[in-house]
Amino acid sequence: MRGTADDRSLCAGMMRRIRHFGDFVTVPLAIVIFVDLAGVDHLYLVLLGLAAWTLLEYLMHRFVFHRFSVGRRLHQLHHDDPSNGDAERSSLSTPLMAFPFGFLLIGTAGLQAGSAIFAGLLLGYLAFIAVHYAVHRWPIGPNSWLYSAKIRHLTHHRFESCNYGVTTIFWDIVFRTNARIVGGGIRYGAG
Repeated sequence: MRGTADDRSLCAGMMRRIRHFGDFVTVPLAIVIFVDLAGVDHLYLVLLGLAAWTLLEYLMHRFVFHRFSVGRRLHQLHHDDPSNGDAERSSLSTPLMAFPFGFLLIGTAGLQAGSAIFAGLLLGYLAFIAVHYAVHRWPIGPNSWLYSAKIRHLTHHRFESCNYGVTTIFWDIVFRTNARIVGGGIRYGAG
């Protein structure tokens, strides 16, 4: 028995929300599980994983999404329509991409150390999706702590050769890809 058009529309809307917001439920749960597996004495490795995420985020965004053809084509959908949630990554793909790395980390570093590092990477990813969502969809004023992240990211959307870091400016400064708009043009190395 087939549902009505309203039923199908409701189902499609629910799947869209799950696909887009599922990471905001599953990733925190995974972080808790992996931190528990790591144990309290490995929390410093969680911080190491979080720091490693910032570099991974920068490198993935700069090279995979802006240089390699498959990543570039997928990421271009987001640049073409930044407000379209369907043009962003899907929560359904996160486990497929993340957990092989988690198993590799656990296999090479051991259960506790690998779980701690993986929890930190997941924590960084959670920060990334939260900040990215906010800068595209929240009204952020100049007095907000997210304002500089929003301006940096909007500059990236206008001039794609800069500001690859979403959660931090650090690697853009290190690799000299930090920029801001000045008088309608771009100025590199700006704070």
